[in-house]
Amino acid sequence: MNAMNESSPGPDVSEALSTTERAFRAELNQKLRAPLNAIIGFAELLAMRSGGSASKEADIQHILRAARDVLAIINEELGEGGPGIVRVEAAPSGAACDVLYIEDDPVNFTLVERILEFRPALKLMHARSGESGVELAVAHQPKLVLLDLNLPDMHGSEVLRQLQDEPATANVPVVVLSADATPSQIERLLTAGARNYLTKPFDIDPFLAVVDEMVA
Repeated sequence: MNAMNESSPGPDVSEALSTTERAFRAELNQKLRAPLNAIIGFAELLAMRSGGSASKEADIQHILRAARDVLAIINEELGEGGPGIVRVEAAPSGAACDVLYIEDDPVNFTLVERILEFRPALKLMHARSGESGVELAVAHQPKLVLLDLNLPDMHGSEVLRQLQDEPATANVPVVVLSADATPSQIERLLTAGARNYLTKPFDIDPFLAVVDEMVA
């Protein structure tokens, strides 16, 4: 009887394994969603700008459908897909510049840069770290800050806190762009003051609608 008790895993072991598994699934979810964001985003750009043959257009649509099928599998198998966009009221802003994107991944920045070519009046700035992002925001006071969460020097939530603590940027709307689609994370950042939270991959038209709303 004692031997059986000694060999049986206790509740702490089972709980630890469950916690480890949840952490692994959450990390895998983010890792898969980030490159998928680029695939869907650039494919949508090709579709919007395509003036070629019908076969080329069909090929692009096949890529988009396949990528969205992968996204559906990620949401179903790894769970906690979360809403793509959470609508919130935008605050007016009299900022001197337009859009500052705090993002360390050059591919993700390039995607947003290409998308914002559909809004040629907007000037896009780039910061590769949280510290430089805060410095640029204070110096230029953009109309909108797009914020990634996994930055090399600090988490995006800390960047958000610093922006809100600075009088020059306290009223600048911040929209989070992140592959972390965990509902609790979304709620935490919105409660902390983010005006919107878009999960990667995101569709171009809704993204532009959020940008238009925030910089209006």
